[in-house]
Amino acid sequence: MPASAAAELIRNEPTAAVFDVRDMASYQKAHVEGAAHLSEDRLLAWMKRLPKETPVVIYCYHGNASKTFAQMFVDFRYTRVFSVDGGYEPLAVALANGVAA
Repeated sequence: MPASAAAELIRNEPTAAVFDVRDMASYQKAHVEGAAHLSEDRLLAWMKRLPKETPVVIYCYHGNASKTFAQMFVDFRYTRVFSVDGGYEPLAVALANGVAA
């Protein structure tokens, strides 16, 4: 999903779950407001808590690792799962600039 579309979804869907799958140091340095850090060891715990229809937005450094995590959510029958193209930087810019899809 393009970063601009992800930003729009995050702004317009208050129930969206936003996950940062970068390393903890990068997450602690900067992350999207409201995003939770997600690692493989916490994945199942999150899946047990989130309803299957929850919009799930996942970002990483460049949009590669987030695709893997997104596929895991899809494999568990989540219906609205999005990996952010380009990762954190373009998403942060789109959110800061109010860019619409």
